[in-house]
Amino acid sequence: MTDLYPIGDVARQAGVPTSTIRYYERRGLLPADARSSGQRRYRIETLRRLVFIGLLQDAGLSLDDIDGVLSATTAAEWKAIGRRRLTALEAEIAMLQRSRELLAAALNCRYDHPATDCRVMGAEIDRRLSDAPEG
Repeated sequence: MTDLYPIGDVARQAGVPTSTIRYYERRGLLPADARSSGQRRYRIETLRRLVFIGLLQDAGLSLDDIDGVLSATTAAEWKAIGRRRLTALEAEIAMLQRSRELLAAALNCRYDHPATDCRVMGAEIDRRLSDAPEG
């Protein structure tokens, strides 16, 4: 095996299209380590960075946030980005759990229609109307 890999091999190993690698290069997230006959070549460390970018995307970080993590000079910098995302994830999870509870309640309703006959959905409708700003 060589120390430098062509873009197609790196893309295949990381599970991304070559266009993604080129885009990351344009954004400054993933520089090509070398060029040989005009073709981009990458070290294993760069492949690992590419997989790390994918991990952060799976965690819901934007490419701007990922750039912040990659360019952080202190642990405090990248951890602040991680904490912001974790807080957002916790809020999303709470909303999804509430949504699941409401849907499960509606599906357990014995009546014809949840909008008009279900006590649980009716209570949620009333709660939302009482929380709505007057206008």
